[in-house]
Amino acid sequence: MLRGREKRNLYLFIISYLLNNLVSGILYDTYINYLQETSVGIATSFWAFYGYATFISAALLLFVPRLGYKKLLTFCAVSCAASLFSVVLFHTESICYLATLFSLVGVQLHFIMLSPYVAAYTGALKGRSIDWYTRAYYTGYIGYFLTTYLGGVFAVKMFSLRAGLTYGEAKKITAYLSEASASLRETYIRGSEDVLLVVGVVSLLALIPVFLIDERKEDYLEAHQEKKSFREMTHEITSLLWNRDAVAYLVYWSLISFAMGLFTSYFTVFLNRNLHMDKPTASLLVSISYLAIVVFMLFTPLAVRKMGKVGTDVFTVLMSVPFMLLIANGDKFGRAMVPLVGLALFMRSGFANLGSPADSDLMMTIAPKPLRPAYTALVNFVAGLISILSGHFTGHVLFVHQEGYRQAYYLAAGLYLLAAAVLFFGLRKYNRTDASA
Repeated sequence: MLRGREKRNLYLFIISYLLNNLVSGILYDTYINYLQETSVGIATSFWAFYGYATFISAALLLFVPRLGYKKLLTFCAVSCAASLFSVVLFHTESICYLATLFSLVGVQLHFIMLSPYVAAYTGALKGRSIDWYTRAYYTGYIGYFLTTYLGGVFAVKMFSLRAGLTYGEAKKITAYLSEASASLRETYIRGSEDVLLVVGVVSLLALIPVFLIDERKEDYLEAHQEKKSFREMTHEITSLLWNRDAVAYLVYWSLISFAMGLFTSYFTVFLNRNLHMDKPTASLLVSISYLAIVVFMLFTPLAVRKMGKVGTDVFTVLMSVPFMLLIANGDKFGRAMVPLVGLALFMRSGFANLGSPADSDLMMTIAPKPLRPAYTALVNFVAGLISILSGHFTGHVLFVHQEGYRQAYYLAAGLYLLAAAVLFFGLRKYNRTDASA
């Protein structure tokens, strides 16, 4: 059983995570579309920025034993808000680079903190800790779902108001925005900036639950554990590289990270510019796919009980592949394109994320408690490097031509299959842990 303070701290974290995901939904939809009009170079290499942000976030996570979680959560909210305000107020390339980087640091640090934070308060629950991971994930994705859809709708609404158009007229223009006049495109940009300013304020609201967290030193330090120097923390990380299971998980997650970088940040770009769906429709389909995550995660505890952590992860990765291929070929279905692509997005997102709580629990099972923040940092250091490579690959090779956005799905599908094999053959012994729990 969790004590009152522990349960309250978990719920406050989840509320802050929900608000942070409201920001995240805007960044991965409205903001990327905004960058397509203002800074194409950043937009096409967005996953590289995600990689840099993951790398920085992993480094910051190493300071949990010195700072605790609360100060880092405060940084997340402030970083997101300051970045969104800056990109709107200062229209320079350098500010855009920094704003993109630090807004992603704010959401990514919050995300990678989830696993060690939940583990810190639920260690005594053993097998039942999966319920808290699931609760945190699906609550966050509710926020992500809301702003992924509403961000596109509000951007078009503000565009219509600024341009003196009806919503329907503005919506049609966004289906072929690249062919619109310079003045209309500029007005669309201003409408998107209105949305970014509002979301910057939402990010600051996340400070309220963070300030209410009652954190104590024993929450992030063992009773006998002292604060460690950066050199000692680095030694802990390198020692994990001798652990076969830790390395197998790193390989698995590296393959998934590279694959995700090829398509997940560019859903609306592909739907809008390759399949020529208008922006509200594209945003609606993508947002509904995030609703699938919430629905599917309700079944994660059942799936883990039936298949184990590793079995659940392997199953969900494999089930994602056919739907990725269907999305890539969406324009071959004529009038049925929108419902079929929408269904494929829904199923892919649902299956791909059904295993996320099990994945986090597996990562924390592999690492002993004192090394969990360090191992989480190591995983995200590697994921960050891989994401940087993936982002440069898309920016300089794959997305040089528009058709590259379609080819990305085929490459990602192959990497998913390879990742499933690594997970099954390298870590399937951890299913016995679930069977005995």
